[in-house]
Amino acid sequence: MKIGSKVRLKGVPPSPPDPPDLPTKAIFARCLGHDFTVAGFNELGMADLVIESVTRNAGETIWVESEFLEIVS
Repeated sequence: MKIGSKVRLKGVPPSPPDPPDLPTKAIFARCLGHDFTVAGFNELGMADLVIESVTRNAGETIWVESEFLEIVS
């Protein structure tokens, strides 16, 4: 997996942070099964996915571990 790879979110991390002002678990659930392009990686190796196609919020992203992603062609 690299920047520009097309991936599908195939699982939701068991305990994503869920601060009161940001419904992280609900956002991950909405993105489950959708395809995204990897925009980058952080220092922990988590993929940065632009999810605005699902949420309709410009520039919205999530960071997710590679074990919850599958590469799609």
